[in-house]
Amino acid sequence: MSDTWRYIEDGLGGGHWNMAIDQALLRSCARGFTPPTLRLYGWKSPVLTVGYAQNLERTVDLEQCRGIPCVRRPTGGRALLHHRELTYCLVAPVDHPRFSGGLKQTFAAVSQALLLGLRELGIDQARINGQKKIQLAGQRSPACFSSLHHCEITFHERKLIGSAQRRTQGAFLQHGSIPIAASAGDIHSILRYDSPADRAADIEKMKMFTTTLNAVCGQPISFERVRSALRAGFEKCFAGNWVAEGLTRAEKNHRDSLLESAVSASPAIF
Repeated sequence: MSDTWRYIEDGLGGGHWNMAIDQALLRSCARGFTPPTLRLYGWKSPVLTVGYAQNLERTVDLEQCRGIPCVRRPTGGRALLHHRELTYCLVAPVDHPRFSGGLKQTFAAVSQALLLGLRELGIDQARINGQKKIQLAGQRSPACFSSLHHCEITFHERKLIGSAQRRTQGAFLQHGSIPIAASAGDIHSILRYDSPADRAADIEKMKMFTTTLNAVCGQPISFERVRSALRAGFEKCFAGNWVAEGLTRAEKNHRDSLLESAVSASPAIF
Protein backbone atom coordinates (compact mmCIF):
# COMPACT_ATOMS: atom_id res chain seq x y z
CA MET A 1 0.00 0.00 0.00
CA SER A 2 3.04 2.29 -0.08
CA ASP A 3 1.77 4.13 -3.17
CA THR A 4 -1.81 4.49 -1.90
CA TRP A 5 -2.85 7.60 0.01
CA ARG A 6 -6.24 8.52 1.47
CA TYR A 7 -7.58 12.07 1.57
CA ILE A 8 -10.31 13.15 3.99
CA GLU A 9 -11.84 16.58 3.35
CA ASP A 10 -13.64 17.99 6.36
CA GLY A 11 -15.27 21.31 7.10
CA LEU A 12 -15.50 23.18 10.39
CA GLY A 13 -15.83 21.03 13.51
CA GLY A 14 -15.69 21.28 17.27
CA GLY A 15 -12.65 20.65 19.41
CA HIS A 16 -13.61 17.25 20.81
CA TRP A 17 -14.79 16.10 17.39
CA ASN A 18 -11.59 17.11 15.62
CA MET A 19 -9.22 15.57 18.16
CA ALA A 20 -11.24 12.36 18.41
CA ILE A 21 -11.04 11.86 14.64
CA ASP A 22 -7.29 12.49 14.57
CA GLN A 23 -6.78 9.93 17.31
CA ALA A 24 -9.03 7.40 15.57
CA LEU A 25 -6.99 7.79 12.38
CA LEU A 26 -3.74 7.17 14.26
CA ARG A 27 -5.09 4.02 15.85
CA SER A 28 -6.39 2.65 12.56
CA CYS A 29 -3.13 3.32 10.73
CA ALA A 30 -1.03 1.84 13.56
CA ARG A 31 -3.02 -1.38 13.27
CA GLY A 32 -2.41 -1.55 9.54
CA PHE A 33 -6.06 -1.12 8.61
CA THR A 34 -5.70 2.02 6.48
CA PRO A 35 -3.11 3.61 4.17
CA PRO A 36 -1.36 6.93 4.94
CA THR A 37 -4.11 9.49 5.38
CA LEU A 38 -4.25 13.26 5.03
CA ARG A 39 -7.14 15.04 6.73
CA LEU A 40 -7.77 18.78 6.28
CA TYR A 41 -10.26 20.52 8.55
CA GLY A 42 -11.20 23.68 10.40
CA TRP A 43 -12.90 24.90 13.58
CA LYS A 44 -16.46 26.20 13.85
CA SER A 45 -15.70 28.33 16.92
CA PRO A 46 -12.68 29.12 19.12
CA VAL A 47 -11.18 26.06 20.84
CA LEU A 48 -8.20 25.97 23.16
CA THR A 49 -5.98 22.91 22.89
CA VAL A 50 -3.15 22.17 25.28
CA GLY A 51 -0.25 19.78 24.83
CA TYR A 52 -0.65 16.28 26.24
CA ALA A 53 1.91 16.95 29.00
CA GLN A 54 1.07 20.61 29.68
CA ASN A 55 -0.11 21.48 33.19
CA LEU A 56 -3.64 22.83 32.71
CA GLU A 57 -4.09 24.65 36.01
CA ARG A 58 -0.67 26.28 35.76
CA THR A 59 -1.21 27.27 32.14
CA VAL A 60 -4.85 28.27 31.69
CA ASP A 61 -6.97 30.77 33.60
CA LEU A 62 -10.08 28.60 33.75
CA GLU A 63 -12.30 31.49 34.85
CA GLN A 64 -11.34 33.52 31.78
CA CYS A 65 -11.67 30.42 29.60
CA ARG A 66 -15.37 29.89 30.35
CA GLY A 67 -17.29 29.46 27.12
CA ILE A 68 -14.22 28.29 25.21
CA PRO A 69 -13.88 24.49 25.00
CA CYS A 70 -10.53 23.16 26.21
CA VAL A 71 -9.19 19.92 24.76
CA ARG A 72 -5.90 18.14 25.36
CA ARG A 73 -4.15 17.26 22.10
CA PRO A 74 -2.63 13.83 21.44
CA THR A 75 0.60 15.69 20.59
CA GLY A 76 2.90 17.77 22.77
CA GLY A 77 3.62 21.48 22.76
CA ARG A 78 1.95 24.44 24.40
CA ALA A 79 -1.50 25.99 24.38
CA LEU A 80 -3.04 27.04 21.07
CA LEU A 81 -6.28 28.86 20.33
CA HIS A 82 -7.78 27.45 17.13
CA HIS A 83 -10.37 29.28 15.09
CA ARG A 84 -9.72 31.02 11.78
CA GLU A 85 -7.26 28.49 10.46
CA LEU A 86 -6.84 25.33 8.44
CA THR A 87 -5.51 22.36 10.36
CA TYR A 88 -3.80 19.46 8.66
CA CYS A 89 -3.43 15.95 10.04
CA LEU A 90 -1.24 13.32 8.43
CA VAL A 91 -1.01 9.76 9.74
CA ALA A 92 1.23 7.09 8.25
CA PRO A 93 3.13 3.93 9.24
CA VAL A 94 6.51 4.68 10.81
CA ASP A 95 8.12 2.23 8.38
CA HIS A 96 6.61 3.84 5.28
CA PRO A 97 9.38 4.48 2.69
CA ARG A 98 8.78 8.25 2.75
CA PHE A 99 8.94 8.48 6.55
CA SER A 100 11.25 5.70 7.73
CA GLY A 101 14.10 8.09 8.61
CA GLY A 102 12.76 8.97 12.04
CA LEU A 103 11.23 12.05 13.65
CA LYS A 104 13.32 14.78 12.02
CA GLN A 105 13.18 13.35 8.52
CA THR A 106 9.43 12.90 8.83
CA PHE A 107 9.04 16.53 9.88
CA ALA A 108 11.21 17.60 6.95
CA ALA A 109 9.20 15.56 4.44
CA VAL A 110 5.87 16.96 5.64
CA SER A 111 7.29 20.49 5.60
CA GLN A 112 8.13 20.10 1.93
CA ALA A 113 4.49 19.23 1.25
CA LEU A 114 3.40 22.30 3.20
CA LEU A 115 5.71 24.52 1.17
CA LEU A 116 4.26 23.15 -2.07
CA GLY A 117 0.78 23.90 -0.75
CA LEU A 118 1.76 27.47 0.05
CA ARG A 119 3.14 27.89 -3.45
CA GLU A 120 -0.29 26.96 -4.78
CA LEU A 121 -1.44 30.14 -3.01
CA GLY A 122 1.34 32.17 -4.61
CA ILE A 123 3.46 32.19 -1.45
CA ASP A 124 6.95 31.50 -2.78
CA GLN A 125 9.08 32.96 -0.01
CA ALA A 126 8.07 30.65 2.83
CA ARG A 127 10.98 28.76 4.36
CA ILE A 128 11.63 25.73 6.55
CA ASN A 129 13.36 26.49 9.83
CA GLY A 130 16.62 24.57 9.69
CA GLN A 131 17.75 25.52 13.17
CA LYS A 132 16.95 24.03 16.53
CA LYS A 133 14.21 25.53 18.68
CA ILE A 134 14.07 29.33 18.62
CA GLN A 135 12.28 31.20 21.40
CA LEU A 136 10.14 33.93 19.84
CA ALA A 137 8.51 35.23 23.01
CA GLY A 138 9.13 34.76 26.74
CA GLN A 139 11.10 31.68 27.78
CA ARG A 140 8.23 30.51 29.99
CA SER A 141 5.43 31.55 27.67
CA PRO A 142 2.52 29.07 27.75
CA ALA A 143 1.53 29.84 24.13
CA CYS A 144 2.38 27.40 21.34
CA PHE A 145 3.34 30.04 18.76
CA SER A 146 5.86 31.56 21.20
CA SER A 147 8.58 29.25 19.88
CA LEU A 148 9.78 28.05 16.48
CA HIS A 149 10.84 24.43 16.20
CA HIS A 150 12.99 22.57 13.69
CA CYS A 151 11.29 22.25 10.28
CA GLU A 152 8.36 24.56 11.07
CA ILE A 153 7.40 27.08 8.39
CA THR A 154 8.26 30.77 8.40
CA PHE A 155 7.63 33.72 6.11
CA HIS A 156 10.20 36.52 6.30
CA GLU A 157 11.34 35.12 9.67
CA ARG A 158 7.81 35.12 11.08
CA LYS A 159 6.26 31.83 12.14
CA LEU A 160 3.45 30.85 9.78
CA ILE A 161 2.79 27.14 10.41
CA GLY A 162 3.21 25.34 13.71
CA SER A 163 3.30 21.54 13.85
CA ALA A 164 3.56 18.71 16.37
CA GLN A 165 3.97 14.98 16.09
CA ARG A 166 3.13 11.86 18.07
CA ARG A 167 4.71 8.51 17.32
CA THR A 168 3.52 5.07 18.37
CA GLN A 169 5.14 1.72 17.68
CA GLY A 170 3.34 1.37 14.38
CA ALA A 171 2.43 4.83 13.10
CA PHE A 172 2.83 8.56 13.57
CA LEU A 173 0.39 11.45 13.63
CA GLN A 174 1.53 14.92 12.66
CA HIS A 175 -0.88 17.81 12.72
CA GLY A 176 -0.41 21.51 12.47
CA SER A 177 -2.07 24.91 12.54
CA ILE A 178 -2.10 27.23 9.52
CA PRO A 179 -3.62 30.55 10.65
CA ILE A 180 -5.67 32.18 7.93
CA ALA A 181 -6.63 35.25 9.95
CA ALA A 182 -6.09 36.45 13.48
CA SER A 183 -8.33 34.58 15.90
CA ALA A 184 -11.46 36.29 17.16
CA GLY A 185 -10.30 35.51 20.70
CA ASP A 186 -7.15 36.58 22.51
CA ILE A 187 -5.21 33.59 23.74
CA HIS A 188 -3.12 35.73 26.06
CA SER A 189 -6.18 36.74 28.08
CA ILE A 190 -6.94 33.11 28.99
CA LEU A 191 -3.38 31.98 29.76
CA ARG A 192 -1.57 32.44 33.04
CA TYR A 193 1.51 34.64 33.28
CA ASP A 194 3.75 35.50 36.20
CA SER A 195 2.90 39.19 35.81
CA PRO A 196 0.96 41.64 33.59
CA ALA A 197 4.32 42.81 32.24
CA ASP A 198 5.14 39.27 31.05
CA ARG A 199 1.76 39.05 29.33
CA ALA A 200 2.22 42.41 27.60
CA ALA A 201 5.73 41.48 26.45
CA ASP A 202 4.48 38.16 25.07
CA ILE A 203 1.73 39.90 23.10
CA GLU A 204 4.15 42.34 21.49
CA LYS A 205 6.68 39.65 20.58
CA MET A 206 4.01 37.39 19.12
CA LYS A 207 2.85 40.28 16.92
CA MET A 208 6.42 40.76 15.72
CA PHE A 209 7.34 37.14 15.08
CA THR A 210 4.15 35.41 13.87
CA THR A 211 1.86 35.96 10.89
CA THR A 212 -1.22 34.67 9.03
CA LEU A 213 -2.04 33.75 5.44
CA ASN A 214 -4.20 36.85 5.02
CA ALA A 215 -1.32 39.07 6.14
CA VAL A 216 1.15 37.29 3.87
CA CYS A 217 -1.15 37.46 0.82
CA GLY A 218 -2.35 40.97 1.52
CA GLN A 219 -5.97 39.95 1.04
CA PRO A 220 -8.57 37.60 2.56
CA ILE A 221 -8.06 33.94 1.63
CA SER A 222 -10.98 31.56 1.98
CA PHE A 223 -10.78 28.35 4.00
CA GLU A 224 -11.81 26.37 0.91
CA ARG A 225 -9.01 27.84 -1.18
CA VAL A 226 -6.42 27.05 1.46
CA ARG A 227 -7.73 23.52 1.81
CA SER A 228 -7.56 22.97 -1.96
CA ALA A 229 -4.01 24.34 -2.10
CA LEU A 230 -2.78 22.17 0.75
CA ARG A 231 -4.29 19.09 -0.82
CA ALA A 232 -2.49 19.84 -4.08
CA GLY A 233 0.78 20.36 -2.23
CA PHE A 234 0.62 17.02 -0.47
CA GLU A 235 -0.37 15.18 -3.63
CA LYS A 236 2.57 16.69 -5.50
CA CYS A 237 5.02 15.91 -2.72
CA PHE A 238 3.86 12.35 -2.08
CA ALA A 239 3.17 10.90 -5.49
CA GLY A 240 0.87 7.91 -5.69
CA ASN A 241 -2.73 6.88 -5.90
CA TRP A 242 -4.69 9.44 -3.87
CA VAL A 243 -8.25 8.40 -3.02
CA ALA A 244 -10.83 10.69 -1.41
CA GLU A 245 -12.72 8.67 1.21
CA GLY A 246 -14.46 9.08 4.54
CA LEU A 247 -13.79 7.34 7.83
CA THR A 248 -14.08 3.58 8.03
CA ARG A 249 -16.70 2.02 10.27
CA ALA A 250 -14.03 1.08 12.82
CA GLU A 251 -12.70 4.67 12.85
CA LYS A 252 -16.19 6.06 13.39
CA ASN A 253 -16.76 3.65 16.26
CA HIS A 254 -13.49 4.62 17.92
CA ARG A 255 -14.24 8.31 17.39
CA ASP A 256 -17.64 7.90 19.04
CA SER A 257 -16.11 5.98 21.95
CA LEU A 258 -13.61 8.76 22.53
CA LEU A 259 -16.36 11.38 22.41
CA GLU A 260 -18.37 9.47 24.99
CA SER A 261 -15.43 9.28 27.38
CA ALA A 262 -14.67 12.99 26.80
CA VAL A 263 -17.89 13.93 28.58
CA SER A 264 -16.38 13.07 31.98
CA ALA A 265 -12.90 14.50 31.35
CA SER A 266 -11.81 18.12 31.66
CA PRO A 267 -10.04 18.75 29.45
CA ALA A 268 -10.81 15.78 27.27
CA ILE A 269 -7.71 13.72 26.53
CA PHE A 270 -7.19 12.14 23.11
